Amino acid sequence: MTKLLRLAAIAVLLAAGCAGGNGSGASTPRRGKTVITGAMATDFSARDVDGKTVRLTDYLGKQVVLINFWATWCEPCLAEMPHLRVLYEKYRKEGFVVLAVSVDGPETVADVPSFAKRNALMFPVLVDEDSRIASVYNPKKSAPLSVLIDRRGTVTRVHEGYNPGDETDMDLSVSDVLDPAATAK
Repeated sequence: MTKLLRLAAIAVLLAAGCAGGNGSGASTPRRGKTVITGAMATDFSARDVDGKTVRLTDYLGKQVVLINFWATWCEPCLAEMPHLRVLYEKYRKEGFVVLAVSVDGPETVADVPSFAKRNALMFPVLVDEDSRIASVYNPKKSAPLSVLIDRRGTVTRVHEGYNPGDETDMDLSVSDVLDPAATAK
């Protein structure tokens, strides 16, 4: 592939997000629908990059949770990650946590721990090697995909893809879910 064609392909991925990735950058369509707003969150457990088991129920009832599906090969995911870090740092003391769920395949999953360390990600970075979490929340394996869950366990927002400026909308959504009285004013 010529350099120009590679650049064009990257531009298309950046514009549309890395939907349906398989870890190699190629698209793998899957049937199913992403979880919908208003649905109750389904529990899951997965290992984080340090080998610790993390369960969604560890946070429900106590914190607002943002599940973010991402991959090391996905350029929009990589562009979004610094904004997720800032969002986490801004709201963590108010009861907010990001669960970054890697959808990397066998070719790239080994890169996940070093990426998390290199980028100083202080929130849990989970590896969904068997796609159990994705099968519930992200069956198309879109990347990035963010699912915002309130303290009661209700999905309040689902956002697929990333474009510059999306972080502002996500910040407002997180703020509203952390302080529901603010939206009622």
